[in-house]
Amino acid sequence: MKPLDAPQRALSFGDNPPLSLPMRYFLSAPLFAALATALLTWQGEAALATRWSPLTLALTHLMVLGCLSMTMIGAMLQMLPVVAGIAIPRAGRVGTVVHLSLCAGTLVLAAAFWREEPVLFRIAMGLLLAGLLLFVAACTVGMWQVHLPGSGAVVAGIRLSLASLVLTMVLGGMLASLFAWPGLLQLPLQRLTDLHAMWGLLGWVGLLVISIAFQVVPMFMLTEPYPKWLTGGYNTGMFLLLVATSLSSAWTGSGRVLHYAIVALLAAGYALFAGTTLMLLLRRKRPRADPTTLYWRTAMACLIAALCLHLWPMAPSNAVPLATGILLIAGFALSAVNGMLYKIVPFLAWYHLQDGRDISGRKPPTLNQIIPERRAQWQYGAHMAGLLLLLVACYQPALVRPGAALMCAASLALWLNLGRAAHLYWQLRVVPNQLLSVPPQS
Repeated sequence: MKPLDAPQRALSFGDNPPLSLPMRYFLSAPLFAALATALLTWQGEAALATRWSPLTLALTHLMVLGCLSMTMIGAMLQMLPVVAGIAIPRAGRVGTVVHLSLCAGTLVLAAAFWREEPVLFRIAMGLLLAGLLLFVAACTVGMWQVHLPGSGAVVAGIRLSLASLVLTMVLGGMLASLFAWPGLLQLPLQRLTDLHAMWGLLGWVGLLVISIAFQVVPMFMLTEPYPKWLTGGYNTGMFLLLVATSLSSAWTGSGRVLHYAIVALLAAGYALFAGTTLMLLLRRKRPRADPTTLYWRTAMACLIAALCLHLWPMAPSNAVPLATGILLIAGFALSAVNGMLYKIVPFLAWYHLQDGRDISGRKPPTLNQIIPERRAQWQYGAHMAGLLLLLVACYQPALVRPGAALMCAASLALWLNLGRAAHLYWQLRVVPNQLLSVPPQS
């Protein structure tokens, strides 16, 4: 496996945004995951009766919008300036407005599904579309700039993930309009729902996770860089396969066979990324697996398992789509988010403290002191136990409550661990009105 050229790892920390910008997203995400799993614990078996129940849709959007998209947007606001040298115009104001819109819109949308109130759907549509369109517009303006050498694969993947987000928003808006104005439109509900889920999970979240992995996995997990044949036109190929899958989803007769062939190619493409990542992690320079590595191994294994279950369900039933959804959302995406946060947040806190060391004269804590590895390991254990119980609960519903309770505990533990890092940073940081009181260095 030939390594990529060194510029892929070149970073521009001179353009690093203030820590408060991504941290508001990173600290909000686990709370939405905890809220979703707390509601699942409360409702129990009724929440997993079918993927179409209002409660299931409410929980799903709390997790996908409130947790996953929240983390992805925070990561993009942080990574675009540092990885690609791309400045988001008015990043502070944009970040604040998008964060508030996403928080409020997600809560209102969950309440709309729960209460089945058309007015709430209208309010949620306004909040979410306004916030997400502002985010996409700001990123689009920023990406007109020339990016750093070696960041082409990351930037190309981010562009395609943003395009996927726009398509997800269009499909989601069409679906929400069916509930906001009942009887006004006649649309194929199941097909639009499947496409909305596909573009959201495999397009927006999936392509962005892949793009972030190209930078994060070699940098933080000390692996070889991804091979050039994967980072070259891979994201473009996957995006085109998503388009082909969408267009062929309505085909019937002999065209249905071609549709299944395209779906198989799409699954093989994502499995190729997951398998390559697992291979890189197995050959990493540090033999002992830290919680981040364990999370990424779990994420890749769940992605492969979800693809296999979707293509070859052992016993087709209502449990199969539920198990596939749990594998994709809680197994793949949420595990990757957990692993990413356990490296990015301590590193950012350490870097900002290191940046102020010349003024304060204080040595910043190590990454392990910012978030102790032992705490992350316990949190990973709770996450894995909850994930396994929820998967079994798709077939044995009595296990829903204990599985959801463990996932809720894991989400709260993640929030506490990230909050520890933020608290430590705010304690040790140097602010302008402290400069006169800082003793000179010896």
